[in-house]
Amino acid sequence: MQPEKRDLYRLPWSMNDNAIGWLEVTDICNIHCQGCYRQILGEGHKPLEQLKEEVRLLKEWRNCDGISLAGGEPILHPNIVELIRYISSLGMKSMILSNGYALTEDLLWKLKKAGLTGVSFHIDSTQIRPEFKKRELTSELEVNELRVKLGERMRKVGLYAHFGITVTKDNFKEIPDFLKWSIENMHLINGITLIIFRGMPVTEGIEYYAKGKKVEVNMDSLGYTISDEELASDKIIAQDVYAMIKEHFPDYEATTYLGGTINQDTYKWLIGNIIVNSKGKSFGAYGSRTVEWIQTFYHLVKGRYMVYARKRIGKKIFLMALLDKAVRKAFFKFLRYGLANPARFFYPINAFGIGIVQAPDMLPDGRVEMCDDCPDMCVFEGKLVNSCRLDEHRKFGELLTAKIDKKASQKLADKKRIPIVMHDN
Repeated sequence: MQPEKRDLYRLPWSMNDNAIGWLEVTDICNIHCQGCYRQILGEGHKPLEQLKEEVRLLKEWRNCDGISLAGGEPILHPNIVELIRYISSLGMKSMILSNGYALTEDLLWKLKKAGLTGVSFHIDSTQIRPEFKKRELTSELEVNELRVKLGERMRKVGLYAHFGITVTKDNFKEIPDFLKWSIENMHLINGITLIIFRGMPVTEGIEYYAKGKKVEVNMDSLGYTISDEELASDKIIAQDVYAMIKEHFPDYEATTYLGGTINQDTYKWLIGNIIVNSKGKSFGAYGSRTVEWIQTFYHLVKGRYMVYARKRIGKKIFLMALLDKAVRKAFFKFLRYGLANPARFFYPINAFGIGIVQAPDMLPDGRVEMCDDCPDMCVFEGKLVNSCRLDEHRKFGELLTAKIDKKASQKLADKKRIPIVMHDN
């Protein structure tokens, strides 16, 4: 089971007209995440003036609607409030990608006053966190108490809250439980992202080169290297996650995507939704036509593409029934549900967003398939680079290239696609 690209809306974002700009605030972090692509190289917090210049360049080069602040842990930066205020002064939204550990209510109020749009939390069972008291977690459900705590804090302040997890072979089957919990807590959560685990293979038969010279790459060279043992396991791709969700939530549907740069059947970003009420009753999903109208209208009015909705759309989503047959279907289901008991018409409704991210893949011939028109490009030494592979620039001066012998190539081919890096904070 997989979506058909002809039924989806390909996001119209491009290199120079893209809704998102990615800002690397610091390489300092306060916890460890499995598969994290950013190493602590001693660079620390970037100076505020440098960050402001990078924001200005992102606005000029990318025509951004919003800035994603990443790291490291961006809220550790001593000038984070002033930075958010500067982004707001330029008419852009801001989303902090955070593990949430040091995010106090007092800081949230200051960030909101400065103009922060929201926080995208990365919290899952693969992390080493002080809250877990060094115990080994066996289920994503064990993390829900922490997610609720942060969600309630965000709701109290009145800020957008998004939650993401790293999808691995160990928690893949827990996706339905995580989604069910998320929908049940829709009053706290605006949406979720499922980031498929990524890593650069370190194995016999693969050599890496930078600037025409062979470089030594081992398990400590980059944060996103994986061992021969990890390479041997079957790899999860976006279509697998889509099928898992669709099996357990038939009303869910994907609406938009970004493909890869090499294979025509690749999904790098696959975004969908469920229209659901506060009692967990689902009515369907809005279709690709809704997203197309929103992006087109927003670009006509604002001159840029949209990201990070500031408010929940609520029942206003049903206005799109005039243009979107998927919404019409959901609306009639909502009417039948409400007519059976009119009190149901007053239950809050929202379109709950579900994003699936499959980052760059190394192919059997050594080429790397990136996200087409990457939304998460950042400024590095006066040029735009892919944030998910920034450490290759930091450590080796450019993106690594790979030479693969026949045996290693066959190993990659046997596993369909071998991931190259994780695409998350």
